[in-house]
Amino acid sequence: MFTVKWMSHGKTEPVEVENSILTDLERVVSSAQAGLEGMRLRHIAAPPDGFIVVDNDGKEVRRWFDSKRSKA
Repeated sequence: MFTVKWMSHGKTEPVEVENSILTDLERVVSSAQAGLEGMRLRHIAAPPDGFIVVDNDGKEVRRWFDSKRSKA
């Protein structure tokens, strides 16, 4: 099982945290990428521009940010 932490670049706390029902890491990442626009619409005041995927042990296994929307 994986957890998706929706992040806004430059922030340390996630905008939202979701437990994924998917068990394949690549599918979790693809699903999160596809759901990013919807998550942005749900959080208009502070929209996420990416996500971090963590495993059952809380270890980060993937990080993805939309470079077109991220602010350095």
